[in-house]
Amino acid sequence: MKKKQMCGYLVSVPIPLDEHGSPLPDLFRQAIEKLLCEGCDGIYLFGTSGEGYAFTDEEFTRLVDIFADVTAHFEGFRQIGCFGLSSDQVKRRCRIAVERGLSGVQITLPFWKELSDRELFQYVTDVCGTLPEVSFLLYNNPRNKRRLTGKELEALHREAPNLQGAKTGSGNWLGFFELITESPSLQHFVTEAAFPFCHRLGAAGLIPSSNYALPDRARAFYDAVVAGDLSAAARFHQNTMRFFHQTAVPLIQKGYIDGAIDKAYAKIGGMNIPLHMKSPYRRLSDKDFVWLKSVIEAEFYSNSLSNK
Repeated sequence: MKKKQMCGYLVSVPIPLDEHGSPLPDLFRQAIEKLLCEGCDGIYLFGTSGEGYAFTDEEFTRLVDIFADVTAHFEGFRQIGCFGLSSDQVKRRCRIAVERGLSGVQITLPFWKELSDRELFQYVTDVCGTLPEVSFLLYNNPRNKRRLTGKELEALHREAPNLQGAKTGSGNWLGFFELITESPSLQHFVTEAAFPFCHRLGAAGLIPSSNYALPDRARAFYDAVVAGDLSAAARFHQNTMRFFHQTAVPLIQKGYIDGAIDKAYAKIGGMNIPLHMKSPYRRLSDKDFVWLKSVIEAEFYSNSLSNK
């Protein structure tokens, strides 16, 4: 994968599970196909929405097989989240992806303890250096106890040039400014809140989660920002922030993990997906799902795209 291909509108696949936490292959295929039909520049498996931290190696392999098959003719870029608590665990999963023709990989930092500077460079050079044919994107997630700065990412890229991208979902404006301007060698992906600001700084793409419930608006928001349509971009951005404020914030305050909320969004948006999560994380209760559905239908489905 060439670096210039890792850009644009990148979506994540939530994974349908039964009540025992086992993947449902047919529904998983349908989920991938739905996202591809809605239009994207890239698609990835095993991020936050895909519970990439939770699956066994056997489940991981089966799901990667299906993902590779369904996306075989997709012209955009594909990534597999390969997470683990040691370099060896991550490299094992990377090799499973590569063996199936998938050369784009997302990694996170091991999170059992915060990595020291020495451990950080050891991990990245070990994983990326062992697999020079792989194009890596680092999920720069505070859950890993260390959110990397732009200077740190640029230094890592010099040691491991196939570390080509970073996904960062949280931070303040000064933090995002430093992140993007101090690591110009990487392709940066951010979420909806920061995308208008970060795109002007050179961010490569958007990773949305509002797309599960509002696919047309999420894509229109991205297109407006990229086209420089400031009026439309501001309108979509305000509406998207209102969407998260009214729907996600109350559920996060109840203790739900964001992946559980994403599955509920996807179900409301027409994806045939149960709400079940991998243990120990809990799915939305029926009561909370009904509440969420009623809010989205009343506040966000009752108005036309042009009015939002």
